[in-house]
Amino acid sequence: MLNIKHLTQYNTRSGWNALLPPRVPCDQKPAKTRFASIVIGAGYTGLAAARRSAELEPAKEVLVLEASEIGEGPSGRNSGFVSVVPSKPMANAYGSAEDDALRKLRISLAGQEWLRSLIQEHNIDCDWDEESLRISAAATPKGAVDARNWLQSLRTWGFTCRVLSDEDRVAGLGTDYYTTAFDFRPRALVQPAALIRGLAASLPANVTLLERTLVTRVEGTGPFQVQSTKGTFTADRLFIANNAQARDLGMLPDRTVTILTYAALTPPLDGRELAKLGAAPIWGMTPIDSMGMTMRKLKDRFLVRSMSSYGRETDPKTVRNELTRLYRNRYPRMNSHAFEYVWGGSMAFTGNGGFFFGEARPNVFGAVGCNATGVVRGTINGKLLAELACRSQSQLLTDRLRQVGPNWLPPEPFRGIGAMSRMAWLRHKAGREY
Repeated sequence: MLNIKHLTQYNTRSGWNALLPPRVPCDQKPAKTRFASIVIGAGYTGLAAARRSAELEPAKEVLVLEASEIGEGPSGRNSGFVSVVPSKPMANAYGSAEDDALRKLRISLAGQEWLRSLIQEHNIDCDWDEESLRISAAATPKGAVDARNWLQSLRTWGFTCRVLSDEDRVAGLGTDYYTTAFDFRPRALVQPAALIRGLAASLPANVTLLERTLVTRVEGTGPFQVQSTKGTFTADRLFIANNAQARDLGMLPDRTVTILTYAALTPPLDGRELAKLGAAPIWGMTPIDSMGMTMRKLKDRFLVRSMSSYGRETDPKTVRNELTRLYRNRYPRMNSHAFEYVWGGSMAFTGNGGFFFGEARPNVFGAVGCNATGVVRGTINGKLLAELACRSQSQLLTDRLRQVGPNWLPPEPFRGIGAMSRMAWLRHKAGREY
């Protein structure tokens, strides 16, 4: 069924994880090798699937296998934006695009609420923040038009939006680089590595987490034999939740592409430098244009995220130089401090924005293709996937099953050529937005 062909290896540590106290990985092989369920991947989706299946079947044991370490995988490498915005609403047999948007919004809001409750219940210290400014911004006339259209959609879906005046925009962001900006709720900010570490540390007692364990082969049709670098484990049910690597498990081999994006964190900044980054003590900004720069002002640092590559990681020196250049373009008055941390993170993208969800084969369940919105989307899809596997019905699960899945993509090398050509075109078209 499965032979691993490749594994995304990162050149540098996650900056978010590096800010946290050292953590001892759970990498000791358990005494038992037989489990009711095995979850492959310990990101937001995998941990949610493990947690929910353990809750629904408290007498059964679950094993979670993670190739890297909690906090160093993609879940600890994103920008920490908790978004509930419906992604690419599409008309289908169940209704219009607006119907699809409202279904997706209900699901995302439920995911955000579940995350919030888990953080409160388990006292997860992850800087969860629903109060600070969450801004979307554009720097070009075309971007301004796109922003107005986006605002109209958000308001139609019930979001509270506030367009920033020129004065508020410049004062809030500390730069006049952007010409249009607005704040909208509900959205949240989080320290992603701290969140995923907290979720892993608070799993139910009938869940075993095994890190630094690469799955190399899966055999059988139930029970399944899962071969790994720590030995072979057996289970009646499999959850595939390793996103960009899922195609190596036979999950969507012709539906996803792996794209890496890059981020950097400054060293701690003094009060004078922080003041140059806007009046608000904490804020986050996402670009209207998909190729634009994401930015976050933290309590004492600044984060930028931009650039993209297909399939494999760009050299860290090249990334550092480019992110520094883009940062300086927006904040020329900042002192010339070098970034302390620079890192990349992989994501699984689909051609049409669809997210695979369901039972791929008997007792093999998957949720793959987060399209860069994994904190909430991965969490709630993992939860609903466990409910599907355990035959627990709900309106949210029905809503989820009524969404369009990912479309077909051509094989390599055409897939890679197409992806790289599209990224190059979008980068060119973005202009000043980039």
